[in-house]
Amino acid sequence: MHYDLWQWMLFFYIYSFFGWIWESGYASVQQKHPVNRGFLHGPIIPIYGFGALGVLVSTLPVRSSIPLIFLFGMIGATLLEYVTGWGMEKIFHVRYWDYSNFKFNLNGYICLLASLGWGFFSVLMVKVIHVPIEGVVLDLRRSVSEIMVLLLTSATAVDVYRSASDAMDLRDMLEKLGESREYIRNMQRRLEITSVVKLEEYKDFRQKQEAELRSRRQRFVENLHALRALRRKQIDELGAKLEELSMLNPGSQELQKLKAGVIAELQRLGARRDREYKRAASLLHRNPSAVSREHAEELDMIRDLMK
Repeated sequence: MHYDLWQWMLFFYIYSFFGWIWESGYASVQQKHPVNRGFLHGPIIPIYGFGALGVLVSTLPVRSSIPLIFLFGMIGATLLEYVTGWGMEKIFHVRYWDYSNFKFNLNGYICLLASLGWGFFSVLMVKVIHVPIEGVVLDLRRSVSEIMVLLLTSATAVDVYRSASDAMDLRDMLEKLGESREYIRNMQRRLEITSVVKLEEYKDFRQKQEAELRSRRQRFVENLHALRALRRKQIDELGAKLEELSMLNPGSQELQKLKAGVIAELQRLGARRDREYKRAASLLHRNPSAVSREHAEELDMIRDLMK
């Protein structure tokens, strides 16, 4: 059976929608409330659409053989899943699914269990699900198919732009939070080396503040403001220690550089807006299994704000 471009695109959107129903339904049952899963805001998960097209294309020559449908579909979908997962992590620095805890996984992007699932899905789709869908799509008039595809593509393009923008904002936020964390840690280490004033009191204060912050996880905005206050308090404390050291060694260029760094970090802290944190939290809510090797602490920090 040969399909034209409009029919292929309709198949893509149909199976992307089915994938969203499966993912969101499964997550909703687990969490006992409605959950919108997927990278996009709308009710489609494109990797299922691309996976379905890959299965259809790869199994066209072997539709009469169930074992070959299983094998070809498993290989094609597994390759797509690996390339997509690798590419998204390279672009956004976040892994939106992770099989690292599963046996026989490859870099966390794919695993044997998921690949076998793709194989069974390929047989189910080709032999059962696709038969009535194919009939409906082939019966549509060409003009109807074109209008449906154009409308769906326009809506998806807008959604992709919005979602990619959210993901880029999340990546930038993680990088900024990581820089802030490393800056404060480096400042602490440098002050411990150059200062005659011990920092045990500051460390105790920081531990108490972090414990107090964890105990006040009620609402996202409240937690966000608490985090900012803690960061500002940490930086203010560093500034106070620098002032003490400046009095002991007023001509030190090293201390002047550290003071300039504290001022710059305060400016960066003030530039981060609530809206950016909220958009990042929304994206993580839709993709709860997302992980990042480069920004694990920052992801955990945002998830703490969401609790």
